[in-house]
Amino acid sequence: MVVLSEDVLLKFKNRFEKSLQNLPISVVSRSTAIVNDAEYPVKFDFVTETTVDYKKQVITTYLIEIDGTIPGTIKIGNLQIIPQHVHLTCESEILSITNNELKELLEEKKPLLLYSDWLLEAIENEILVLEVKTENGQVVDWPIGIKNAFFL
Repeated sequence: MVVLSEDVLLKFKNRFEKSLQNLPISVVSRSTAIVNDAEYPVKFDFVTETTVDYKKQVITTYLIEIDGTIPGTIKIGNLQIIPQHVHLTCESEILSITNNELKELLEEKKPLLLYSDWLLEAIENEILVLEVKTENGQVVDWPIGIKNAFFL
Protein backbone atom coordinates (compact mmCIF):
# COMPACT_ATOMS: atom_id res chain seq x y z
CA MET A 1 0.00 0.00 0.00
CA VAL A 2 1.34 3.39 -1.00
CA VAL A 3 1.22 5.90 1.83
CA LEU A 4 0.37 9.42 0.79
CA SER A 5 2.20 12.29 2.26
CA GLU A 6 0.35 15.17 3.78
CA ASP A 7 1.80 17.27 0.93
CA VAL A 8 -0.02 15.18 -1.69
CA LEU A 9 -3.32 15.52 0.15
CA LEU A 10 -2.76 19.23 0.64
CA LYS A 11 -1.99 19.59 -3.07
CA PHE A 12 -5.28 17.88 -3.91
CA LYS A 13 -7.17 19.99 -1.40
CA ASN A 14 -5.73 23.25 -2.73
CA ARG A 15 -6.28 22.38 -6.40
CA PHE A 16 -9.66 20.71 -6.33
CA GLU A 17 -11.62 20.96 -3.10
CA LYS A 18 -13.41 24.22 -4.02
CA SER A 19 -14.26 22.87 -7.48
CA LEU A 20 -15.78 19.75 -5.92
CA GLN A 21 -17.97 21.48 -3.32
CA ASN A 22 -21.73 21.53 -3.78
CA LEU A 23 -21.71 19.92 -7.20
CA PRO A 24 -25.22 19.89 -8.69
CA ILE A 25 -25.91 16.59 -10.43
CA SER A 26 -29.11 15.56 -12.18
CA VAL A 27 -30.09 11.90 -12.17
CA VAL A 28 -32.80 9.94 -13.93
CA SER A 29 -34.32 6.92 -12.24
CA ARG A 30 -34.81 3.60 -14.01
CA SER A 31 -38.44 3.79 -12.89
CA THR A 32 -40.95 5.82 -14.83
CA ALA A 33 -44.09 7.52 -13.56
CA ILE A 34 -47.44 7.22 -15.30
CA VAL A 35 -49.42 10.41 -15.94
CA ASN A 36 -52.59 10.10 -18.09
CA ASP A 37 -51.38 6.76 -19.52
CA ALA A 38 -48.02 8.27 -20.61
CA GLU A 39 -44.64 7.39 -19.09
CA TYR A 40 -42.43 10.16 -17.70
CA PRO A 41 -38.91 9.92 -16.31
CA VAL A 42 -38.43 10.43 -12.60
CA LYS A 43 -35.62 12.95 -12.11
CA PHE A 44 -33.78 14.06 -9.01
CA ASP A 45 -31.15 16.69 -8.38
CA PHE A 46 -28.27 15.67 -6.13
CA VAL A 47 -25.77 17.90 -4.37
CA THR A 48 -22.43 16.47 -3.30
CA GLU A 49 -19.65 17.57 -0.98
CA THR A 50 -16.04 16.39 -1.01
CA THR A 51 -13.77 16.22 2.02
CA VAL A 52 -10.09 15.45 2.56
CA ASP A 53 -9.22 13.39 5.64
CA TYR A 54 -5.51 13.67 6.41
CA LYS A 55 -5.50 11.04 9.15
CA LYS A 56 -7.18 8.33 7.07
CA GLN A 57 -5.49 9.57 3.89
CA VAL A 58 -8.70 9.47 1.92
CA ILE A 59 -10.80 11.82 -0.15
CA THR A 60 -14.51 11.17 0.14
CA THR A 61 -17.48 12.57 -1.74
CA TYR A 62 -20.82 12.53 0.03
CA LEU A 63 -24.32 12.89 -1.33
CA ILE A 64 -25.72 15.65 0.90
CA GLU A 65 -29.02 16.56 -0.73
CA ILE A 66 -31.67 14.88 -2.90
CA ASP A 67 -34.47 16.92 -4.43
CA GLY A 68 -37.05 15.88 -7.02
CA THR A 69 -40.63 15.20 -7.92
CA ILE A 70 -42.41 11.99 -8.75
CA PRO A 71 -44.69 13.37 -11.48
CA GLY A 72 -47.18 10.50 -11.54
CA THR A 73 -47.87 7.08 -10.09
CA ILE A 74 -45.33 4.27 -9.85
CA LYS A 75 -46.39 0.68 -9.25
CA ILE A 76 -44.30 -1.41 -6.84
CA GLY A 77 -45.80 -4.89 -6.56
CA ASN A 78 -49.37 -4.31 -5.44
CA LEU A 79 -48.61 -0.83 -4.05
CA GLN A 80 -48.92 2.40 -5.98
CA ILE A 81 -46.65 5.36 -5.19
CA ILE A 82 -48.49 8.65 -5.62
CA PRO A 83 -47.14 11.87 -7.19
CA GLN A 84 -45.09 13.77 -4.60
CA HIS A 85 -42.12 16.04 -4.01
CA VAL A 86 -39.09 14.50 -2.34
CA HIS A 87 -36.50 16.63 -0.54
CA LEU A 88 -33.93 14.98 1.66
CA THR A 89 -30.72 16.09 3.33
CA CYS A 90 -28.33 13.28 4.08
CA GLU A 91 -24.69 12.33 4.33
CA SER A 92 -24.30 9.24 2.21
CA GLU A 93 -20.81 8.29 1.03
CA ILE A 94 -20.87 7.99 -2.74
CA LEU A 95 -17.16 7.88 -3.71
CA SER A 96 -13.94 7.36 -1.81
CA ILE A 97 -10.50 7.57 -3.38
CA THR A 98 -7.22 6.60 -1.81
CA ASN A 99 -3.56 6.13 -2.62
CA ASN A 100 -3.09 4.95 -6.23
CA GLU A 101 -6.31 6.60 -7.44
CA LEU A 102 -5.24 9.90 -5.94
CA LYS A 103 -1.80 9.60 -7.47
CA GLU A 104 -3.43 8.87 -10.85
CA LEU A 105 -5.72 11.85 -10.42
CA LEU A 106 -2.89 14.25 -9.61
CA GLU A 107 -0.87 13.06 -12.61
CA GLU A 108 -3.82 13.38 -15.01
CA LYS A 109 -3.82 16.23 -17.57
CA LYS A 110 -7.53 16.87 -16.90
CA PRO A 111 -7.98 15.67 -13.32
CA LEU A 112 -11.42 17.19 -12.77
CA LEU A 113 -12.74 15.43 -15.85
CA LEU A 114 -11.40 12.09 -14.58
CA TYR A 115 -12.81 12.70 -11.10
CA SER A 116 -16.17 13.68 -12.64
CA ASP A 117 -16.23 10.42 -14.59
CA TRP A 118 -15.52 8.44 -11.42
CA LEU A 119 -18.23 10.32 -9.52
CA LEU A 120 -20.91 9.88 -12.19
CA GLU A 121 -20.05 6.18 -12.50
CA ALA A 122 -20.33 5.77 -8.72
CA ILE A 123 -23.74 7.45 -8.75
CA GLU A 124 -24.97 5.32 -11.65
CA ASN A 125 -23.93 2.17 -9.75
CA GLU A 126 -25.70 3.29 -6.57
CA ILE A 127 -29.14 2.13 -5.47
CA LEU A 128 -30.77 4.60 -3.14
CA VAL A 129 -33.73 3.86 -0.91
CA LEU A 130 -36.24 6.66 -0.37
CA GLU A 131 -39.32 6.68 1.81
CA VAL A 132 -42.36 7.58 -0.30
CA LYS A 133 -46.13 7.66 0.18
CA THR A 134 -48.55 5.24 -1.42
CA GLU A 135 -52.14 5.80 -2.48
CA ASN A 136 -53.42 4.41 0.84
CA GLY A 137 -51.22 6.79 2.90
CA GLN A 138 -48.66 4.14 3.79
CA VAL A 139 -44.97 5.11 3.74
CA VAL A 140 -42.78 2.53 1.97
CA ASP A 141 -39.14 2.19 0.98
CA TRP A 142 -38.58 2.70 -2.73
CA PRO A 143 -35.24 1.47 -4.11
CA ILE A 144 -34.17 3.82 -6.88
CA GLY A 145 -31.93 2.45 -9.57
CA ILE A 146 -30.11 5.25 -11.39
CA LYS A 147 -30.38 5.11 -15.18
CA ASN A 148 -28.00 8.01 -15.81
CA ALA A 149 -26.41 10.99 -14.11
CA PHE A 150 -24.93 14.22 -15.41
CA PHE A 151 -23.66 17.55 -14.10
CA LEU A 152 -25.95 20.57 -14.40
